[in-house]
Amino acid sequence: MLIQKKQLKQQMKERSATLKKLRKGKTKFTTKLLSAKELQAILEAQERAIAAAKAAAKAAAEKAAAEKAAAEKAAKAAKEAAKSKPESSESTVVPTPVSSGPTGSAKFVRPASGGVSQGFGPASGANGYTFHNGVDFSGPVGSPIRAAASGTVITAGSGGPYGNHVMISHFLDGQVYTTVYGHMNSLSVSAGQTVTQGQTLGTLGSTGNSTGPHLHFELHIGGYQYSASGPANTVNPLGYL
Repeated sequence: MLIQKKQLKQQMKERSATLKKLRKGKTKFTTKLLSAKELQAILEAQERAIAAAKAAAKAAAEKAAAEKAAAEKAAKAAKEAAKSKPESSESTVVPTPVSSGPTGSAKFVRPASGGVSQGFGPASGANGYTFHNGVDFSGPVGSPIRAAASGTVITAGSGGPYGNHVMISHFLDGQVYTTVYGHMNSLSVSAGQTVTQGQTLGTLGSTGNSTGPHLHFELHIGGYQYSASGPANTVNPLGYL
């Protein structure tokens, strides 16, 4: 928590410097960047969500292990039973344990079906930021937005540059990730809720700092860190979907 507070202080310095530069150059911008109060609330909610996500991941792993052990025990019992039967010309098929876990290797799935309207990387600064920390997916208002991976909702609310938005904490293979879904039209989840990969979070919209209908999607390695001038701990989501 202490490290996150130090990072928050540094991020707010960057924010102030960016705003000062924009005002000096008389650059127009249409958004209020995240305030210290908003960031502090996110950090506190994030701690709770990360703990819940880790607990959920542990429970899922324990359940999978128990199911695997039960399947192996059943297979062994069937094999022993087959050995104890009198020999016959008929062959006995021993069932193979089947994992109940999800198939495929992708940790994250595409949260929206539309095409990419703005990529990850440097931005003009016209809207109050000089680095675009995510990817924008275009689409019609009302189209579904889905969870990129299973996890715990950090926050689901409105206001600020993201408008209606959802943040989710994920604990996958021992690593914490955070996904952000911005400019949504409506929300169908709430803070503290556990969600599964592909679950509908709400619908696509154009709220907050938005010039048209789209989903702004961010992927953070670790907890949420905000910066208007650099990537901080965000990565290009397209490399993970």
